[in-house]
Amino acid sequence: MRFLRLFKFNLLVLLVVTICLSSSCGRNVRKSSDNRAVEKLEASAETLLSRPSRRVTNQKFLAYLPKDFALPEDSDEIGLRILSDYGAMFVVPGHIKVPLRCIFASEEEVQDFQKQATFITASIGGVKIELQPAAMKALLAARADARQLKLDITPRGGSEAARRSYADTVRLWYTRVSPALSYWHKRGRLSREQVQELQQLSASAQVPRILELEKNGVFFSQDLSKSILYSIAAPGTSQHISMLALDVSQFGNEQVRRILAKHGWFQTVYSDLPHFTYLGLPENDLSVRGLQAVNVGNQVFWIPLMND
Repeated sequence: MRFLRLFKFNLLVLLVVTICLSSSCGRNVRKSSDNRAVEKLEASAETLLSRPSRRVTNQKFLAYLPKDFALPEDSDEIGLRILSDYGAMFVVPGHIKVPLRCIFASEEEVQDFQKQATFITASIGGVKIELQPAAMKALLAARADARQLKLDITPRGGSEAARRSYADTVRLWYTRVSPALSYWHKRGRLSREQVQELQQLSASAQVPRILELEKNGVFFSQDLSKSILYSIAAPGTSQHISMLALDVSQFGNEQVRRILAKHGWFQTVYSDLPHFTYLGLPENDLSVRGLQAVNVGNQVFWIPLMND
């Protein structure tokens, strides 16, 4: 009897361990699959920085860009990278105001655009945010739908969750650059002279120099493991400048994402999970305009398809 009880106990332990390992393995497989999807996207984006040129050939995407849009030259690696990362915004319907180029060069240019586009202010969750009128109207409608399900949609990160100035994008850029410079100098990858030279450059002038360093593994993202552009937008490029973007606290809630999509708000920057962009279109129309759905985990990101 003692032997039989011991046998049953060992069998039970083995069963529990097997179940736990199976569950862990399943999670690891899903996590691995998600990581591969992200890595594939990142590799695709990094290709833009390793080729001397890359022509945009997707005719659907090109057809829905604004009439006077300044398409980056084939040799403009940075402009093409920005278009690839943030370009979903440019194929919105005509009643929504978008920039006619990928990068704003100054505070004056940003202020002029925002004045022309106009914006509405609202207090949501105790935070004042500003968005273009159509984007704000859709957001408030989405919040009303969410509340019927006892959910909420609120800004993440204060007032910067929505409209930003050019100065905001520069300041946020430095929050990545400054720690990275210190980190790589301490590890001997950057000399004191290199650090000082980069520090003396304007934020916009730092962009090509930093992207060049990243080709050799000197990364400037928040975790120092990948390109800075996966961590923060380059100065003058953020969708928040166009007042068509909102960082959402409840981004992980599938019901919230469905509600936002119903009202024209979609995830369009796969490296920025809380970030939603107002495209003002039903989901079925996005692929017609040259965007592709990319699934990462249980979230869908609509990314420009640059090539046919």
